[in-house]
Amino acid sequence: MHADMALSEAIRDRAVPDARLTGTANLLVMPTIDAANIGFNLLKAAADGLPVGPMLLGMSKPIHVLVPSVTARGIVNLSALSVRAAGAEDGPA
Repeated sequence: MHADMALSEAIRDRAVPDARLTGTANLLVMPTIDAANIGFNLLKAAADGLPVGPMLLGMSKPIHVLVPSVTARGIVNLSALSVRAAGAEDGPA
């Protein structure tokens, strides 16, 4: 699915009127690291959301990347996500 359809329900409804999907996407899968970097930075600049990441998935363990423009809050958010994920792998305490 193209990014505009994933992020805009109005566009998706016009293109695929009988789609079962609702709302906007909360996950975008990119074909290359370059495409992911461009998409991440565009969304970060255009949206009013809180970016967490980038994260590389698909390996035996996730990789969390701190980019040069990360803020102190971004470090805290990514650290919290990493700690939570590490706790989930260990199972219940």
